[in-house]
Amino acid sequence: MSNRNKRALRPVEAQYELRHLRHLVAVHEHGTLAGAAEHLAISQSALTKSIQRLESALGAELFDRSGRRLLLNTLGHLVLARAETLLRVADDVQREAHMHAAGEAGEVLLGVGPVVALSRLPAALGRFCARSPGVTVRVESGSTESLVPRLLTGALHFVVADYGHRDAHPEVQVTPLEADPIGVGAATTHPLQRAKRPLTLEQALRYPVCAATAPPRIREWLRTREDGARLEATLTCDNYEVLVSVVEQTDTVVLGPLSMLRRYAAAGRLAVLPVTYPSPPSEPAVLSVRGRPLGLAAQGLMRELQAPRAG
Repeated sequence: MSNRNKRALRPVEAQYELRHLRHLVAVHEHGTLAGAAEHLAISQSALTKSIQRLESALGAELFDRSGRRLLLNTLGHLVLARAETLLRVADDVQREAHMHAAGEAGEVLLGVGPVVALSRLPAALGRFCARSPGVTVRVESGSTESLVPRLLTGALHFVVADYGHRDAHPEVQVTPLEADPIGVGAATTHPLQRAKRPLTLEQALRYPVCAATAPPRIREWLRTREDGARLEATLTCDNYEVLVSVVEQTDTVVLGPLSMLRRYAAAGRLAVLPVTYPSPPSEPAVLSVRGRPLGLAAQGLMRELQAPRAG
């Protein structure tokens, strides 16, 4: 092989640092140098020099400069995608080193969907806290769409929520749990309790309907049905305690996984109506980031949440 070809195959070494990539991401997210600098707690001049250093190392500009706002150009978007991946990997390396030095991690950051928060979580937390009293657990509840971005950035160790494989982000590992059919609940004093049997879904849907935020696959199912608008909730809230309180006080009916509605029925707070709701079932799953290490405490809580559901 000629010296010329050897030079052509020589690897290219990056002439920038991770902080330059973090600064690029911040400028993209905030749109202006001033906003990004404030977020990063550095001076605007220092941020400007950092972006210039990155562009100089790459040999090309990354932004279209128009007034005060900075918009990524075509190359900038390509570099941004690579930067986000590199930064996640770098953060994972730091996280793994920290866990190795500390032994069993003393904190678990868990995200749960509204259904999981009232079905699997209480029993799993009870078992875990009894076994690991020294571990701090922080639970963040919300819709799957709000939790997954926080999972990807490392703000959450893992998430348990309704998340179909078709919806999955390529970096998210999806481990399915037991599917749970959707049922309809109403107050124990609801007029439907006095209606003649057999009761129909159409009778139940004549009343206001409340539910948690539907995952994308169920929204798509509603969109493709001729009666989709009629099946949609008139009140949406990701806290089932709030929804059940509304049901107890009004003639509103609630949609939710049967396992959860039966828990409320066993407590005497509502009744599960003998009707079949035709949507796909709830499909809870454990969501984690592929290749990202988890501490022993997080692994232990994950196992508890994956345990078969009682009842």
